[in-house]
Amino acid sequence: MGIAILAAAAAAALAFAPAFAGDTAEDICYRHFEVNEAEQNYPEALKHCREAAKEGRARAQYLLGYMIENGKGTQADSAGAFQWYRKAADQGYPSAEYAVGTFYLNGDVVRHDALEAVKWLKRAAEHGQPDAWVSLGAIFAYGSGVRQDLADTVKLARASADLGVPAAQRFLGLAYLNGRAVKRDTAEAVRWLRKAAEQGYADAQTDLGLLYYSGTGVKQDYAEAAKWLRKAAAQGDTGAQTLTGKLYIAGNGVKQDFAEAAKWLRMAAVQDCPDAEYTLGRMYLNGVGVEENRDEGLKLIREAWEHGKREAKALLSELPGGTAHLEEK
Repeated sequence: MGIAILAAAAAAALAFAPAFAGDTAEDICYRHFEVNEAEQNYPEALKHCREAAKEGRARAQYLLGYMIENGKGTQADSAGAFQWYRKAADQGYPSAEYAVGTFYLNGDVVRHDALEAVKWLKRAAEHGQPDAWVSLGAIFAYGSGVRQDLADTVKLARASADLGVPAAQRFLGLAYLNGRAVKRDTAEAVRWLRKAAEQGYADAQTDLGLLYYSGTGVKQDYAEAAKWLRKAAAQGDTGAQTLTGKLYIAGNGVKQDFAEAAKWLRMAAVQDCPDAEYTLGRMYLNGVGVEENRDEGLKLIREAWEHGKREAKALLSELPGGTAHLEEK
């Protein structure tokens, strides 16, 4: 029996074995989450997590909420999940604090309350939950019903950024870029975004690529822009994939290569990115970088329109049969 098979068998045995001496219900519950999805026994995990959660164990309360929210071993129930998330969050469990903040932000089960969302997300961020910074960044970037006094949040972001948390570094970089709660300083923005980008944080890599593309806070450098955008694109960022494709079309910072452009645009298009669908559709119509295929081109441009690309409708109206079956939005 090969090493990989032995390892899988050992993991499965660990997951499904009866409790070891001294094991708590929480220990048994958590063991089910340390194996691959196919090997997890959610009904068994649910039983032990519920037992530990009733004893007040924060981690078990969070895991129970997760299983209930996602229908793992039981019927999905967002209201029931929120109750357990809240119990764990009240004990300072970071992932539960993030979950509660997200519920308030999205208005799921509880009424939408941006201030309450910010309160819980800040707690999660302070306790080391990196995804909380992504949500906080979105809230403050678009308003979402909160006052734009971000001084306390920026102070918290700086503390986390100094500890090397990439999402916090990006948050701080964008605060400097947009002059939110700090004096606008593009050089400082670039410094923090670079720190996050160098840690492989895709959103920051896209931001940094855009700054080099536009020459904001740095000397305009298409090659440097292409470098960072490709890194983010390789991680699945649709905006970066689309921009990378356009760089290859124009030959900005890279050698012009229409086939390479089509490759990156296709990656974004299959994720329903309207700009990528529109651009790739035009390439199919004209046989640029791909074999000419009118049906595929029309299909992609129709999808771009359905996903919000306004220019797509104008183009379709100029093409014979282009508006057939077009759904108005």
